[in-house]
Amino acid sequence: MPKSKLVNEGSLTGVVQAITFADGFFRILVVRVVRSSFTWSLPEITVSGPIGEVLEGELYQFTGHLVIKPRFGQQFAARRAKKIG
Repeated sequence: MPKSKLVNEGSLTGVVQAITFADGFFRILVVRVVRSSFTWSLPEITVSGPIGEVLEGELYQFTGHLVIKPRFGQQFAARRAKKIG
């Protein structure tokens, strides 16, 4: 059984509200969505992936795709984060 199911590819721009997990370059974040290239109706989304150091309260553009993780639900699996501004 796969660990996650690919839902959609794209980008996400948002403000990091909280860093909930960090190990090496891997992060799990709570991000307030400013804009996205996919349909997302909630104000926040969980972002996870090997994106390195990020700062809470800062605006970032994340590149990756939506996934559905069996244990944690829908989130954005980022492969890159770029600070904006």
